[in-house]
Amino acid sequence: MDKKITIIGGGIAGLSAGCYLQMNGYDTTIYETQNLPGGVCTAWDRKGYTFDGCIHWLIGSSPSDDFYYLWNELIDMKKKEFFDPEVYARVEGESPDEYIDLYTNIDKLEEELLKKAPEDENVIREMTGAVRKFVDLKLPISKAREVMGFSDGIKLMKRLLPYFKDMKKWGSISGEEFSEKFKNPILKNAIKNSFTPEMSFLFMIFNFTWMTKRSAGYPIGGSLEFSKDIEKRYKELGGVIKYNSKVSKIKVINGEAKSLLLESGEEIKSDIIISAADGYNTIFKMLDGKFINKKISDYYNNRKIFPSFIQVSLGIKKEFKNIPGQLWIPLNKDLKLDPKTTETHAELRIFNFDKTVAPEGSTAVTVIFPTYNYNYWIELRKNNNKQYRSEKKRIGEKVIEILENRFGNISNNIEVVDVSTPATFIRYTGNWKGSFEGWILTPDIALKQMDKALPGLKNFYMIGQWVEPGGGVPAVLMSGRNVTQIICKKDKKEFKTSSF
Repeated sequence: MDKKITIIGGGIAGLSAGCYLQMNGYDTTIYETQNLPGGVCTAWDRKGYTFDGCIHWLIGSSPSDDFYYLWNELIDMKKKEFFDPEVYARVEGESPDEYIDLYTNIDKLEEELLKKAPEDENVIREMTGAVRKFVDLKLPISKAREVMGFSDGIKLMKRLLPYFKDMKKWGSISGEEFSEKFKNPILKNAIKNSFTPEMSFLFMIFNFTWMTKRSAGYPIGGSLEFSKDIEKRYKELGGVIKYNSKVSKIKVINGEAKSLLLESGEEIKSDIIISAADGYNTIFKMLDGKFINKKISDYYNNRKIFPSFIQVSLGIKKEFKNIPGQLWIPLNKDLKLDPKTTETHAELRIFNFDKTVAPEGSTAVTVIFPTYNYNYWIELRKNNNKQYRSEKKRIGEKVIEILENRFGNISNNIEVVDVSTPATFIRYTGNWKGSFEGWILTPDIALKQMDKALPGLKNFYMIGQWVEPGGGVPAVLMSGRNVTQIICKKDKKEFKTSSF
C-alpha cells in the first residue's frame, strides 16, 4: 500500500513536492490555508487589472539553462510564453535624461556602463569579466546533496574546481560593499540596489549570467497563473489539494510525526508529514519549539532575513511606451513610510510588456518599498483600523504624485489604487515578520542549506524558502524535488520523474 504523505502549504515548494511524490507512487494531499495555490507566488485582480506580487524573472525560462528541464517536469514549457527584456532595469539620476540601463546582455551592459561611467572602467571590467567566467558553469541541480554518494562528490568537485577561487571572491562580498568601489553615483546606486544590498554579490553575478543566456524571462500572465500551471500538473498526477484548510498543530507521538490537527478540529493521520509552510510557525507553533538545535536557534535569533514590503499597485489608463519594465527613480523629497522607514528612491514595475494584466490601452504599475517595521503595520491595523486605512491612502497618493512628477498625465488616468502592507502580506502568507524570501544569502551564509529534517523528529521534513537561504521559486522547486529523492532513498525506491 502506498505511503500517505500530507503536505502543509500549497505554494511552489508544496506543489513541487506533491508532483514529484505522485510521480514516485506516493499518495499525497496538500492542506492550504488560502483558497488559491501559490502562497507567496501570487497575484490579485482589481477592476480588470492583475497586480503581481512575486516573479520578476524566472531562472530556467529557456533551454540554455538546466533549470528549464526541471520546470518542464512540472509545466509544459513549450506552451509557456516568456518575456525576455533587453534592459533589466533603468536607474535614473536627478533628471530622467541622466540614466544607466542595466542590459541583460553582458556585452551591451559593459558597453553601456563604460559609456556612462568611464571613470569606473577597471571595476566595470572586473564585474563583467566575472559574469563571463560563470556563463559556462552548470550548477548541480538534478541530485539532492542528501542522497549523493562518494563518487557524486568527486564529480561535483571536478565540475566546480575551476570556479572555486572566483566563487569564494564574489561570495565573500555583499552588493552594498562592492557598490562602494564605484565613483559614478548613478552606477553606485544601480549596483547597490539591483538586488537586496546585504546579499552576497555572487548572487548578482549569477543573475546576470542567467540573463545573458536569455534564461531569466518573465512568465506572461504572472505569478498566480504560473502557480496554477503547477497545481494543474499536481492534480493530473492524482494529487489532492484541500483549500481553506489551516493546520494548527502537528501531533507527535514518541518522537514521530503522526498527524495534522486542522483549525477546524479535524485530525489528519499520515505516514510522513512535510511542511512547506512558514518556518517559524512550523517549528515554534505547530511543533511548540520542541525540535530545535543550536543551528536552528542561531538562524532564527541572529540571521538576517529579507524585509517585508509596502506595495502600491496602480491601474492607469495610459500606455508607457519605450520605458523599461523596471525603473528606479530618485524622489524629489524623502518619503516617510512608517516611523522607522524613509525612502529616497522608488522602484517601479511597469507591466507594459504583459498585455494580459491590464485592459487595452492601460498599464498595471506597481511600486515596492521594503520595510522591516512589520510590527507597526500589524498593530496599526489591529488597534486603529481607521488610521491604518488613512496611512495606506496617504502612501498611495504620494506614489501617484511621484509618478505625476515623473511622467505627467497620471492623476486623471488612475482607475485603480491598491495598497498592501506587511500586515496584508502576513495575513495572506503567514510568513514570519512578513519576510518575502526568508534568509538573505549574506556572505557569511554563502551557499549553505539548512537540514530538511528536524532533530529528534521522525517522519517529518521541512521544505521551502526557510530551508533554502536566498529563497526564490527555483530554490523551492528544488526543495520539493530533493525531499522526494530523500524519501525515495529511505524507502529504497528509484527516484523517477516525467517531463512534458
